[in-house]
Amino acid sequence: MTAADAESGAATTKNIANDNNNNKNSSDRHSEGLVIAKRRKLEANGAEKSKNTDGNISGNVADLGGGVSTHNSDHSTAKNKGSQPKKKEKKAHYKYLTAEIPTIPKEKSLATPERVEKAWKFFRDMGEPKWHVAPMVDASELAFRMLCRKYGATCAYTPMMHARLFNETEKYRKEQFTTCAEDRPLLTQFCANDPQVLLSAARHVEAHCDAVDINLGCPQRIARRGNYGSFLMEDLETVRKMVYTLATELSIPVTCKIRIFPEREKTLQYAKMLEDAGCSLLAVHGRTREQKDCREVRADWSIIKDVKDSLKIPVLANGNIRNLKDAKDCLEFTGCDGVLSAGPLLKNPTLFSDERPETGEPPCPEDPCNILLEYLDLCETYDTPQRMIRGHVHKLLRSWFEVFPDVRERMNNEVSTVQLYRDVAHERMNNEVST
Repeated sequence: MTAADAESGAATTKNIANDNNNNKNSSDRHSEGLVIAKRRKLEANGAEKSKNTDGNISGNVADLGGGVSTHNSDHSTAKNKGSQPKKKEKKAHYKYLTAEIPTIPKEKSLATPERVEKAWKFFRDMGEPKWHVAPMVDASELAFRMLCRKYGATCAYTPMMHARLFNETEKYRKEQFTTCAEDRPLLTQFCANDPQVLLSAARHVEAHCDAVDINLGCPQRIARRGNYGSFLMEDLETVRKMVYTLATELSIPVTCKIRIFPEREKTLQYAKMLEDAGCSLLAVHGRTREQKDCREVRADWSIIKDVKDSLKIPVLANGNIRNLKDAKDCLEFTGCDGVLSAGPLLKNPTLFSDERPETGEPPCPEDPCNILLEYLDLCETYDTPQRMIRGHVHKLLRSWFEVFPDVRERMNNEVSTVQLYRDVAHERMNNEVST
């Protein structure tokens, strides 16, 4: 390397260093400018300010959502602005947490000794059923109820039905409410938010079931939009009026199905209000309105136990009933008079059978196909909409679909018919036997 090259290289290195220093100074000035801008914004908003030892400026948390960092002020401000709408939505969504539970004076309570005895007579007349098929939209229809009854279920709920639609549409009534002489005891469930609309719907089924149930537990978005189910926990006066109206106007009992409040005491007050309003049987799902995913959150049997201990009427437990062993454990722990199962029954309609393994394992690999064929026979006996049949097929054969995805693909691509489902079941059974 020549002296000139060395001198040139040294000059280049010096220039680079100077550029870096200039960039650093420019960056520092830019950061300082951001700090000044934020300080002026705080002053304009009338916020109190103080300078921290790390160079951060802390201001009014309500205005900016926290301290403003000199190193990441733009990102922090954007993040805090984005979180503000969520706070407003959360406040509206959790309004029920601050709602007061209506108190019914003793002199107006329907939980008199005579009516409580009548509630227990109703339960005894049904046979004191312990194993209940829970209400499930488009899933606890007649054919499925009869399948579950064959395998140990001692009582069943209809699917949840919309009271207004039930009143207005004959087609809806004929499709949603089907029963037969063997389909007893039977509880017919409605969702509603108007006592008179609910009463009118109940009149249609009064002579064809053992009780009318009010859905006060549905946590789904559609219930929020329609203002029914668990979202009536924000309007408990309407709940009280609906229960009281049915209790005093119908010739059959009114029952309720609820979810719990996060607070134990509030749940007990809620249950007591329903009893005083005229509820003859209460089913308690041991999860809150927000705990929708049963796979992630275990139901709280202890609070169900407390409800049972605090009431005079029969109480049913709902949640964590995955097999017969769970059902028996729940009864022992809670002291309840029966249990409900929903999702697990869709996968295993024989859940309540005392002639099969208590833990729910199928006795043979082809068992789901055998159960499906039995269900399809019942669908031909009791006219069942294709969408309901299809839903049950996918639930019953889910374990097969995981092993044989081509079967799922075939069913998705072909026209849904009972014969298609029969063919698939027989093919799977033949393959299983041949292997």
